[in-house]
Formats: sequence, structure tokens, C-alpha cells
Amino acid sequence: MQTTAARIGDRGFRDWIVYSAVATVVSVLLILANPYPGFARTALSAAIVLALFPLYWLLARPVLAGVRGNTVRAWCYVVIAIVAYLVALGLNETANVALFVISPQIFLLLGTLPAALSIVVVNVAGMVLRLVRDTLGPSDLLQLLALTILIIVMSIWFSNRIISITRESSERGLLIDRLREQQREIAELSERQGAATERERIAREMHDTLAQGFTSIVTLGHAAQAELETDPTAARRHVRLMTETAQENLQESRRIIAALTPVRLESSSLDQALQRVTARFVEETGVHAAFDTDGEPRTAPPAVEVVALRVLQEALANVRKHARATEVSVRLAFRPAELVLTVADDGGGFDPDAPRDGYGLDGMAARVSEVGGRFELHSRPGTGTTLTAALPAASPASTEAGRP
Repeated sequence: MQTTAARIGDRGFRDWIVYSAVATVVSVLLILANPYPGFARTALSAAIVLALFPLYWLLARPVLAGVRGNTVRAWCYVVIAIVAYLVALGLNETANVALFVISPQIFLLLGTLPAALSIVVVNVAGMVLRLVRDTLGPSDLLQLLALTILIIVMSIWFSNRIISITRESSERGLLIDRLREQQREIAELSERQGAATERERIAREMHDTLAQGFTSIVTLGHAAQAELETDPTAARRHVRLMTETAQENLQESRRIIAALTPVRLESSSLDQALQRVTARFVEETGVHAAFDTDGEPRTAPPAVEVVALRVLQEALANVRKHARATEVSVRLAFRPAELVLTVADDGGGFDPDAPRDGYGLDGMAARVSEVGGRFELHSRPGTGTTLTAALPAASPASTEAGRP
């Protein structure tokens, strides 16, 4: 695929070709319109100027005009063009209009200093040619000298400015290409980061839902096996709980695939969903757990409610697996700017700074941080554990939008 810089360079060269063609035609017409030295001399002068255009196309075009490479081809054309111009000027003085064609071409093909010297040479040589051909008085000589200097200065200044603009366009083309390449790299990095984030999210979802559900099923299955002979009623109750948990796990797995709202939040408020999770924990473990709310219940952003639900599920799963607690307290406080979920137990506790292999606590902290909340954990061996998740009552985007 052609780069932007190459397209700009090609377009710039085409523009110069069009300019050279138009300027050449105008110069030929002006020469033919002033046949005072005679028609034959005038026609020959016009033909020489006209011949420079195909010569430029054939000889100088492979140089890639605008690059200013000082190549052998470039110098060949410049030398031929200067000689041809002086011959045409000797045949008809009106041929000096051909400088409007030759001067830009010289600056397109040569570097700044060689091009400027060539412009000086072609103009001084034209002045010398006229001095040799005509006898000029002091005033005419002064006028010719001033005009030659003016033409040299203007030719160098305008040609250099035009080439500078051409170079800037080429540099802008290169910059655009670099920006597009950087945008492509950024898009690839964003895609990779998004994929990594999505994998992490799915891993947390599976850990906080399916893994906990399977743990409950295994625990209930062991209990049911032990009760089949001694307490069939309790065994049937545990089998019923296993079936319900398996059904919920199936629904959760479908929800993870479809990335929808958690099943427990689809048809109930956050406080009702948390209360049901707490009640299920009591039913499955026999550990006494109390749930209460503080403040007027209200709806929170879906992402915040999902985090609150997952934090409670993981906290109760940790109590089930590690705490050996007899009492658990779950409180959901509705404050003006945030929701605060607190889960406390009277279990064996642990050292929060000690190395741990589990994913649960780190996963909870990561979830809370992602929605702009605060996660705190307080525990010591023998004193139980209290964890607090303070979650924003409004999503960060809504908060920013509401600011003046």
C-alpha cells in the first residue's frame, strides 16, 4: 500500500509537471507574439524552449523531483537547460520568460546552494549576452544590472519558498504515516489489554460464582452421604440444596457467557439479593448469620451492585472454608455518596500480611478498586475477621458528568 508521504510526493511532482507544461506553453506563445528579430529566429527560439519540457520529463523525471539529490541526471538537465535557454535568448530576447520554467526546475533538482549558484549563472550569462549583442548606455546598463539582480533575488526567494512548502508537505506525509502506524500499534495494544482484562474478569466471575457453587455442592454431597442411613430427612434436604445450587451454577455459567446481570440481581434489589445469599449460607452451613441494612435502600449502578454481591459471596465462602466461625454479621449501609458492605465473623482470624495462595481476597480488592471503591480488611489470629467494601453510590462517569 502506498504511504501518505509517497502519495503527497507523487501529487507534488504531478503539480510541477502541470506547472511546467503551462509555463512552457505561455512562454512559447509570448515568444511567438514578439517576432521582431524575424520569424525564423523567433520560431527556432520558441522551439528550443518547447523542447525543454519533454527533456525535463524524460531526463529529470527519474530523479524524483522534489528530493533535490544533486544527481548526475539532475546536473545534466540543468546544464542542457541553461545552454538551451541562452541560445533561445540569443535568438529572441523575449525568451527570458523561460526563466519562469527553468528556475523552479533547477531548485527541484539541486540542493539549495547549487541551485542558487545556477540561478546566478543563468541570469548573469543572459546579461552578458545582451551586453555583447547590444550597445547600452550608462542608464540602460544600470537598469539591466538592477533588473538582473532583482530577478536573481526573486527567483531564489520564490523558488526556495516553493520548495520549502513542498518539503513540508512531504514531511507532513511522513508524520501522518507515523501517526497512523502508532494508532495501529495502540489499537493492537488496546485489543490485547482488553482481552487480558476480559480474561481476568471471567476468571473472577468463575471463581466467585461457579467455584463457590461447586464447593457448596461437594460439601452438601459429603453431608448427604453421611446422613443417608442415619438421617434421611436431612439427607433429602441437602440433596435439595445441591440441586438448587447446581441450577444456580448453570444459570451463572449462562450469564457469564452472555455477560448479563447476575441471576440474583435480575428480579430483586441489592439488599434483597444480599439477604438471600446470607440466608443460603445459614441453610448450607448451620452457622448463624445476621443480615441488616442501615439507611434508606436505593438502587446503585449495576456494576456496583455486582461487586457488592460478589464480595459478599466470596467473604461467606472464606468463612465457610477457613474461619470456623459461629457468628457472622452482614451489614449494608446506604450512605449519601456510597454503599458500605461490612462482613464480620468471630472465627479464628489470620495475619493479613502473611503470604497466601488464594485468589479470593485479592480478587475482592481488585473488583472494588475497578469501580472506584475502597477495600479494607482487619484480622488477627484468634480475633475474627472484618472486611469492608465502600462502593460509590454513582458510577464514576455519572459523577463526572454531574460536575459543573
